[in-house]
Amino acid sequence: MALSDFLNILPSGSGILAPLHLLSYSTLFGAQLYQTFILTKVAFQELPRPVFLKFQQRAFPTYFRGQTLMLVLTAATYPLGPLALFHEKMAWIPFAMAGVTAALNFFVYGPRTMAAMLARYGQGT
Repeated sequence: MALSDFLNILPSGSGILAPLHLLSYSTLFGAQLYQTFILTKVAFQELPRPVFLKFQQRAFPTYFRGQTLMLVLTAATYPLGPLALFHEKMAWIPFAMAGVTAALNFFVYGPRTMAAMLARYGQGT
């Protein structure tokens, strides 16, 4: 099967945005729930503190980058088109709030939390 045959099977332009939007939103939401309520809690309880700190140091920047990427992808695949977000106030407010919190996590709270964790670890040794 050639690539052109495969592309003919796919829904046209706007028809594919809705499933992609649902997939990206579900991935964003599921990753946030998993990271917040499962992975961090289990890692904190099961790993020794130095290993947990090293894990957090590596996992959180990756998580925050993925969160930002999925947020952009979710906005870009908005079913009425990404430009429709600017015309409908109730549609862009959740994206704006999520974007602000993702940026704060990545640039402000993530580095501060990591510095506090490393300082606390240094006090304990």
